[in-house]
Amino acid sequence: MFAAQSLQKTIARPLEYSGIALHTGKEVKMRCLPAEANSGVIFRRVDLGQEVEIKAEPGNVVSSRRCTSIGLKEDPAITVHTIEHLMAALWASDIDNIIIELDNPETPVADGSALPYIELIQEIGVKELREERKILKVEEALWVEKGDMYLVILPYDGFKVSYTLVYDHPVIGTQFAEYEQGLNDFIKEIAPARTFGFEREVELLHKRGLALGGSLDNAVLVADDRTVNPLRFSDEFVRHKIMDLVGDMFLNGFIAGHIIAVRSGHYLHVELARKIHEKHQQK
Repeated sequence: MFAAQSLQKTIARPLEYSGIALHTGKEVKMRCLPAEANSGVIFRRVDLGQEVEIKAEPGNVVSSRRCTSIGLKEDPAITVHTIEHLMAALWASDIDNIIIELDNPETPVADGSALPYIELIQEIGVKELREERKILKVEEALWVEKGDMYLVILPYDGFKVSYTLVYDHPVIGTQFAEYEQGLNDFIKEIAPARTFGFEREVELLHKRGLALGGSLDNAVLVADDRTVNPLRFSDEFVRHKIMDLVGDMFLNGFIAGHIIAVRSGHYLHVELARKIHEKHQQK
């Protein structure tokens, strides 16, 4: 079911930002525009000869390999990659409706976290709209799993994430963190956590056309026995995973529930988002 709570919001005025894309390594120009109530989050490609719009929702996800990508199923060439950091920033900034114009098929990576996007939105401000916000309330347990990866959402009066990260790597190992809206400060505790990658995988990723824009300016690089660049938090890895999860869950807009994750990544995030969407479409 949906519950009305507060008013919908959009950005107060347009903003522009340019930067490198994480996977393609290309320079991207991004322009964000205010949107009307009930528009949702719309990505607009402006580099294809004509403007093409893709709404950020579970049914439009076309890939969850290393990032979350949305697109038009009728034309595989029309996609937008790596939306999760920006989606997390929109969630944290209380934005329901926005149009995001891009001149490339991937968002800028900024510093590898959601914080730069949040700071941009804070600079231009947020505007309330006249329509009430609808929060999707999970009313029964839903879960997905793959191998030793698990993800479940439980009914909860609020929004909470409990994440257990397990890596067979001495630098990361097992980490656990929780975030609860209203109790923890997402902007201070979660948003600054950067994406990370392993030094031993860089060459292979580049051969696959991935992480071409990755650098020590926008990612934590993990060597065999240390991080090459300093951490912002001792458990920055699990905090970033929570950030990714929040961004992927925002494919359904604002939701209420307690999410418990073990080893989960974009694939399971998207599968659960789809299951939540399908369950509530039936009502």
